Amino acid sequence: MQRLILAIAGACLLLGAVCGPASGHVRTDDVPPANSYRQAVESAQAVMMASPQEALERARTAEALIPTITDFTDPATAQATVWWLQAEALLRLARFEDALPVAERALEALGETPPNSKLHADILTALGRINKMLGGHGEALENYQNAYDIYRDIGEPRSESITLQGIASLYTDARQYERAVEYFRHALERYQDPALGLSANNNIANALTQLERYDEAELAFEAALTLARDMESASLEARILENLAIMQVEAGRYDNATASIDLAFERVSDMPDLEWTRFFWGVRSEIAYARGDISTAISHMERVFEGRDLTTTTQAYITYHEMAAQLYESEGDWRQAMAHLRAFKRLDDDRAEFAASANTALINAQFDFAIQEMEIDRLRIEGLQRELALQSSRASQRVIVATAALALVLMLLIVAVVRQRSAKERARILARTLYEDSQTGLPSRAALERSLEERAVRSDVPPNVIALQLNRRKHLESVLGFTKFAEIQARMAARLREIELVDTVYSISPGMLGILATCRTADDALALARTCVERLAEPVRIADLDIDVSVRGGVGIGDDPELCIRHATIAVHQAQQHREAAALFDAGQYGDPSRNLTLMTRMLQATRSGDMSMHYQPKLNLRTGRYQSAEALCRWFDPQQGFIPPAAFIHQAEEMGHIRALTEWAIQRVIDDQRRLAEAGHDICVATNISGALVCDTDFVDIALDLIRTAAGRITFEITETAVMDDPELAIANLNRINEAGVRLSIDDYGSGLSSLAYLRTLPARELKLDRAFVQHVATSERDRMVVKSTVDLAHNLGLDLVAEGVEDDAGLAIVKLLGCDWAQGFGLSRPLPVPELVAFLDAARAAGAVELPAPTFTPRQIGTR
Repeated sequence: MQRLILAIAGACLLLGAVCGPASGHVRTDDVPPANSYRQAVESAQAVMMASPQEALERARTAEALIPTITDFTDPATAQATVWWLQAEALLRLARFEDALPVAERALEALGETPPNSKLHADILTALGRINKMLGGHGEALENYQNAYDIYRDIGEPRSESITLQGIASLYTDARQYERAVEYFRHALERYQDPALGLSANNNIANALTQLERYDEAELAFEAALTLARDMESASLEARILENLAIMQVEAGRYDNATASIDLAFERVSDMPDLEWTRFFWGVRSEIAYARGDISTAISHMERVFEGRDLTTTTQAYITYHEMAAQLYESEGDWRQAMAHLRAFKRLDDDRAEFAASANTALINAQFDFAIQEMEIDRLRIEGLQRELALQSSRASQRVIVATAALALVLMLLIVAVVRQRSAKERARILARTLYEDSQTGLPSRAALERSLEERAVRSDVPPNVIALQLNRRKHLESVLGFTKFAEIQARMAARLREIELVDTVYSISPGMLGILATCRTADDALALARTCVERLAEPVRIADLDIDVSVRGGVGIGDDPELCIRHATIAVHQAQQHREAAALFDAGQYGDPSRNLTLMTRMLQATRSGDMSMHYQPKLNLRTGRYQSAEALCRWFDPQQGFIPPAAFIHQAEEMGHIRALTEWAIQRVIDDQRRLAEAGHDICVATNISGALVCDTDFVDIALDLIRTAAGRITFEITETAVMDDPELAIANLNRINEAGVRLSIDDYGSGLSSLAYLRTLPARELKLDRAFVQHVATSERDRMVVKSTVDLAHNLGLDLVAEGVEDDAGLAIVKLLGCDWAQGFGLSRPLPVPELVAFLDAARAAGAVELPAPTFTPRQIGTR
């Protein structure tokens, strides 16, 4: 199933004609050289799909010719055009990081408030595609939506369809395939031509395959194949046949898959230089493997990776790495199996992070856009209110003028009366515009805010608002038109008014209705919201058609009218996220974005102010029965937010590049605290964790070793075994330097990830820490005792001490001692302590003498027996 994600995500690269400025494939030798700015721009557009490198050079030529323009009145537009073309070319050359600043310069060249134009929207579309490829899904979604709005305004339905497909690809990255199918189909409805239709049908088919709707997927693939044949493109037909074969393998239709992939090979038989045909062999390999022909499967798989460095492969190879590992494992070739398994883990981690980022970005972007729309509405309402007050003032002034002029002439009185009536009419119209939705005739959001203010004054119960968002709003609006869509909302409002406790229904925004509830508790308001959702589930009949509708509800509570409505609309998105009919606004889930934005700055300030400290968890030497070591752990007590757990900031520090500063502070603090312990009479080894991101940082290693030279005792660096996977040669060289400097190396969390005997043999470590998951239940789980015992034997055979993490009680302590562990650590011995409490703990332990362990209820010989 994994390869289908890559097939969908790569659709714009497969069908480049859909997404770029060029209108078709043109041979570069058919395009004449450029002698003017216009010729250079046109020739760059003409060769964009056939040769992006040539298009890049011609766009740069056009930039050099801008000073010679005589028939162009706007140099800024000319500059923006050539930078846009350069960004498009760099994008097709997969130089995404180079393309981003060029596209941003193109947008800046149009000015702070550029008019709606196709160039403006094309630049936004290019930025959306670039940000998507760089993992910036939130920025990409915003770029696509802004471009879509401009295309709608200027009447560019084909470009609208392109942006809809772009948004669909973001939902594919997030693995939200139902939403992706919805957007791809909407793109088909918006505009149809062969290239766009081929792209959309191919992507719909791939998404349906992910949803295991194989028959529907096959129909979509057939539609895409028909379009590819009509376009007389053998390469496009071959790529679609490959996707079809992948689907047929997933569905267990191996004969059909064989026929499809054979036909794909036939279509590109006269094009031997196509790099991507190597993946056809991967499909053949999977078919052979499914039929039990291992040797043929391995032979085909070797064609996939022929000439490729397994440490630098891209996401396109992830499925084949996993399958290759299975094939080589079945043949007993462990070296090849491990190499492919490491490559698979590297790509799988990247892909999981990519999908999580996409989901987070899409959810955050949805909240941001909801707030942005509400802010725009608020500003519009404030403008109308000011205009209403101005008109009322002017009307009053005209009455005074008319009264004063009565003594002068009757005609002036008549004119004044007419003008007064006219002003009052305009004021009445403005009031209706402000407090009534023009399309549905329902009371507007401003009217709801006014009612909330009145209710807050009259009642001692905080007002609550129920927001009801119509699902597929944009789809229904585009299919039915604005008038019928407004009629649907009006009929839904009439249906809501039939419910007890519902009096007035408001129009909060297009497709979103609001109710000012009179419920006394939050649970009552949530129950009413669910009742409303159920009542609106029935079809609405419009123009002899039964339109299926559905809504999601959200409840906001509070005295602030604007905030109450905002919370209700956000609760709608929270209900959608949790797949619930309705939800009460959850402030904890929404969080505080401003705090997250400043978390790293506050973390670094905490290391200087003393809010960040180190606590130490003692480690018991099971051979001597004495506490002779301790692990240092960061503890952050923020004056405003309270305790912030390490999981909330360590990962973000790694992501944003602040982990080095934090680790350097931690090493210096450990050295200072170790000196304090020595002064108190406790010469113990202190261990501190080192992020895998720093193991390959030579500058960090230099600084760390300079700091260690001032230490008063022994220091241990704890690393995970995966820390060396990015650059094993450089990482091991740095670790050897650390080891030679006298720093003890410990492999942390062993067994929690992809454990590798090769790394254990290569790393200059002296200690192995078994992950707490295997130790916590060792007193009750025979399997865990077997794991601990085998790991102890492995560590001792490699010359390593074995530390058992997660010892929770005396029984577990006795068992890990019996199984041969050298050290024990866990809450059963001591929680992490600040230095003064650690000194007191060690003093008490020294006074008590060696720790006496209770005897276990079995002997080592009984492990593994029943």
